[in-house]
Amino acid sequence: MKLKSFPFLILILVFALGSCDSKKEEQKAAPQVSKEVPKPKAPEAAPLDVLAKVGDRYIRVADYEKQLVKLSPKLAESEHGRKYVVNQYIENILIEKEAEARGMTKDPALVAKIEDYTRSLYRNSLLQSLKEGQKAISDEEAKKYFQEHEEEFIQPDRVRISLIEVDLDKEKEINAIQKDLKAGKDFAQLAMAHSKHVSGKRGGDLGFVTQKQYKVLTDVAFTMKPGEFSKPFKSPTGWSIIKVTEFVKKQDIPMEEGIKRARARLEATETSKSFDTIMKALREKNQVVVYEDKIKQLQKQAPAQEAPAKKAP
Repeated sequence: MKLKSFPFLILILVFALGSCDSKKEEQKAAPQVSKEVPKPKAPEAAPLDVLAKVGDRYIRVADYEKQLVKLSPKLAESEHGRKYVVNQYIENILIEKEAEARGMTKDPALVAKIEDYTRSLYRNSLLQSLKEGQKAISDEEAKKYFQEHEEEFIQPDRVRISLIEVDLDKEKEINAIQKDLKAGKDFAQLAMAHSKHVSGKRGGDLGFVTQKQYKVLTDVAFTMKPGEFSKPFKSPTGWSIIKVTEFVKKQDIPMEEGIKRARARLEATETSKSFDTIMKALREKNQVVVYEDKIKQLQKQAPAQEAPAKKAP
């Protein structure tokens, strides 16, 4: 039995030795792994002029100075004021980030408003540049213009009146209303009850008017005193009774103020002319074409606006 098992033992020994040699070769072939742990990167040094940080964005001295000019240079006189300026800049950044996170920067309505506001800024800046480049209006020119157009700068005599108006075929009714007024009945209540004029809904009040407004009425009103009501009289639209509530006399303007207002109007007129000239040149330069026939075919009424979408609960 011992001789028979001897060859078997030799085979086992050969396999064992082969296994050990293969493990040694695998160990030799395996790449060596470094045991060193990678060092974390050192934080990036902040700029020397940094005043605050929002996320990865630095607020620097130049940002502070721009914000200071927008608010008030006087804020730089105290530590509290300087902190306020920096915090306002921080809030602006936070608002921008939150608006973007909420999708406001892609909201068509908001984008349209921003575009309109931007165009308005461009227009105003252009007009201001035109104004600065035009010839100055002298005191003599402004004075002459004011004296020639004085009525356009002052508030003329005004009278506040109330009206009761009925149709031309209702003479008996207007006479009855006059009797009620003489008896002490309230003008406003009678106007609301009987007047066909749109002012009847507010007690007949027409507000302050000049002699050039409602001339049929003011020709009568300027002959009356406050608190009086007129006799019935005819107008092209019906029988009328008016009541004078208050008179305000013309307010004269001192010559110095008149010159100031006249200069402002003359400057605005010159700026408008320059603007029109530029627009005409730009139309030609950019080959603007207006298709009048297409415009005439547009619907007279604007399309109905879509109802805003309801938010999901």
